[in-house]
Amino acid sequence: MKRGIVMAVKKSKSSSSYRKFRFYIVSAVLGAIASGVALIIFSLFVFLLGIPVAQSGFFSLLAFGIGCIVAGFAAGAKKRQGGLATGIKAALLFTLPVALVGMFLGGFEFPSAGAEGTAAVSGVSAAIGVGTFSKVTIAILCGAVGGVLGVNRNGGF
Repeated sequence: MKRGIVMAVKKSKSSSSYRKFRFYIVSAVLGAIASGVALIIFSLFVFLLGIPVAQSGFFSLLAFGIGCIVAGFAAGAKKRQGGLATGIKAALLFTLPVALVGMFLGGFEFPSAGAEGTAAVSGVSAAIGVGTFSKVTIAILCGAVGGVLGVNRNGGF
């Protein structure tokens, strides 16, 4: 009889840590959905207005920022405390898969040291491009804003 109780306690500890982290995952998924919807809307906008594709990078960055705000907002609304830190964590969790996919597809700007136009001022700038730094900065700022808005939201999530 005691063995079943001990096993139930051990099981609840692992599921408890999963529950603490689950809303970050849900928030990142909501951010990805919002970012995808924003990308579709902006793609239609670029197509209908005839904006050159070379100038459409701004819209993808804007969609990324919207996804980070939504991820931070959802996490802040669920946790209801620590809006800055909660929003930043959710936005960075959303940014991680975006960065990994971008590295494999070549879109998250991780230039090699010998790439044309890359000024290797330091080892960090050679390994991580300026675009990556700006995207992570956008993720942190937008996630923080979304987290604060989510925590200060009236009602639950």
